[in-house]
Order: sequence, then C-alpha cells, then structure tokens
Amino acid sequence: MDDKVYNIDFKKLAILWLPTFFRTLEIIVYSIVLITPLMSLYILFLRTRKENLIRMQITCQKFSMQKRLNDLFDNKERRIRIVKAVQYEGLYLYTEAEDDAFKSKTKWLFGDENPIYLRTESELYSEFDFIVRIPNTGINELQLRAEIEYYMLQSKNYTIEIV
Repeated sequence: MDDKVYNIDFKKLAILWLPTFFRTLEIIVYSIVLITPLMSLYILFLRTRKENLIRMQITCQKFSMQKRLNDLFDNKERRIRIVKAVQYEGLYLYTEAEDDAFKSKTKWLFGDENPIYLRTESELYSEFDFIVRIPNTGINELQLRAEIEYYMLQSKNYTIEIV
C-alpha cells in the first residue's frame, strides 16, 4: 500500500483550513495548540501501524521467528537460535519369525563399523518440538515467551535454553 496516504502535516493542514482573514499569528498558534493532541495520536497510530506491518510479515516458520527474535532481543550479534528438539529414530528389533527369507532384516548389534545404540522409550520421544537457545545477556524471558507464543502454532511445545 502507498505510504503517502499516511503522511499528514497537521500544522500545515490547520493553517490551510483557516479562512484567509483569520490567518493572524495568534489564531494560527491557537489552532496549532488545538491540534497538538491529534498530532500525538497520529504519531501513536503510525508507530502501531509500523509494528503491525512487521508482525504481519512474520510467520510461524523457524527462520522467520528466529529473525524476529534476533531483531528484537539480540540485534547486533544475532545469537538467538531455534533448533529442533533432539529426537532419536526408533529401532525395531525383529524376531526370527518376522524375518524375511528373501531379504534379511537382521542387523548385528556389535559391528566394528557402525555400532547400533539402543534407546529406551523415554529417550526416543521429546516433549518439546523445538528449543530456543538464547545468550546469557539478560534478555527478558517474559517478553521472549510472549513473542514466541504470538507466532508459534498452538500445537507446538518449546523450551528456552540459556547458552
């Protein structure tokens, strides 16, 4: 959208709307004093509009949220990272009856080349979908949580880790 629509010079507008015979110094100053609250509301409107335009450009995708968090909380060094929570692939152990005669699914647990690690069920699944890693620089965690929860999907869980 064209931003020229929102560029309004209220002082100039107030003077132009005065009839020419009222354009004395006292009346011009008086009209400017009358529109001062309107100008402060206009500045507040422009700030809110700018914030809303920025918020509309951000999505729930990892790179987009990471950019927004770095813009807000660590603009210079950009050390805030969003990483996937560690989830291990499950390994199914076949019995002899389940093994295919033509294509063997048998894997040896003790091999020299690549050992297979067995994990418990609690290690396989993480309760978090992503981890937000932040530097230890005194970032306000409440503001950070509010910003993350504004953009993330409701079905996702996360944790904040201070590095």
